[in-house]
Amino acid sequence: MTVLGKRILTAVVLLPLLVGVVLFAKGWPFVLLAGAATILCAREYFRLFFPVPRDRWSGVAVTGLLYLSGVLLPVPMAAAAMLCCVSLAAFPFLAGGEPHPEKVRRAALGALGAVYLGGFLASYPRTIALPAGEHWVLLGLVAVFSGDVFAYFVGKTFGKRLLSPDVSPNKTVEGALGGLAAGIVLGAGYGALFLPGVPLWYVSLVSAAVQAAGQAGDLFESLLKRAAGVKDSGSLLPGHGGMFDRLDAVISAGPVLYLLALLAPLAGGPG
Repeated sequence: MTVLGKRILTAVVLLPLLVGVVLFAKGWPFVLLAGAATILCAREYFRLFFPVPRDRWSGVAVTGLLYLSGVLLPVPMAAAAMLCCVSLAAFPFLAGGEPHPEKVRRAALGALGAVYLGGFLASYPRTIALPAGEHWVLLGLVAVFSGDVFAYFVGKTFGKRLLSPDVSPNKTVEGALGGLAAGIVLGAGYGALFLPGVPLWYVSLVSAAVQAAGQAGDLFESLLKRAAGVKDSGSLLPGHGGMFDRLDAVISAGPVLYLLALLAPLAGGPG
């Protein structure tokens, strides 16, 4: 089976499960699902940069702690917990006999992974807890995933100008624009159907912002993999690579989606 065929088969199997959990199990089942995704992404991230298992699992544990604090605590307390977790994430990598610059690099990578994965993915349980939150989450996923698909095919068909050849040599400006356009149209279409109280201009804005943030996250993960010297973060999902490979755009889109869904009442949405 081709890589594209594997990607389609994996999506066909997993997408109905994801949609079902978002729509019909938006409490603890969704928190646990997002938490499992956080742990799997963290495992792959720390494996990229830390060969010692103790270092890897220290990073994964702090990432999980940050995720839980982001989900369960009020926003001010969650912010304070994040600061504590940054220190916890950095501290294990300051030990040992490496030169000081290497210690700083390791500490920075540890803190980055914990905050980027644990903190950002915690925004999804917060989003789904908002009024009509399940539809905000699905709007975000529609904008991100549809943009990803259209960016691939538009880039393959019409792509000429490379978007960022040093980071991701296969991505093109044409593909990025095609993905952005598709994310706006399909995300806004979903919002028009399932968020009828929200103005069309606002769901279009949310779709555009989420799609753009997703593309930035895709490039950022490509940069991390280049820094680590690998093609994929893992091999968990056939045709997609690892969980971090599949969720790179979703991760970076999370805080943007949460903020704009939170502000929806100011635009006339449900509140």
